[in-house]
Amino acid sequence: MKFRIPIEGGDDDINMAPMIDMVFLLLIFFMVASHMAKMDRTPVELPVANKSIVPENARDRQLITIRSRDATGEEVDILMNLKLIEVEAITPAVQKLLSENENAEVYLRADRYARHKHVKEVMAACAEGGVASVIFATFESGK
Repeated sequence: MKFRIPIEGGDDDINMAPMIDMVFLLLIFFMVASHMAKMDRTPVELPVANKSIVPENARDRQLITIRSRDATGEEVDILMNLKLIEVEAITPAVQKLLSENENAEVYLRADRYARHKHVKEVMAACAEGGVASVIFATFESGK
């Protein structure tokens, strides 16, 4: 019995359109994901600490950023979850957060040029809201 081997490819061609679609979808996904990862950070020059450690649990945190407008540190912007906020609005926001999740923590990113009085005001507002401890963001010194 003689079998015929077709010379032409016929229907055996691989359809490349679905693979190209998937590549473009993956490309778009990673472009959007990388952009969103960059959005989480407000440019702040953090202070340096000798014994800086990375906290283990990064969940259930309220991010508060104190960003200095100039090198003197007198004028600052206070951001809570990337939105401008006044110091007086921190207490109710933190109270709401703690009512929703009693294990929530406050993560404070203060610019190294911001005056301590601004950090102290934010800490006092957090304490009024019921926060027991504040985690400070720092860089480890390059020994």
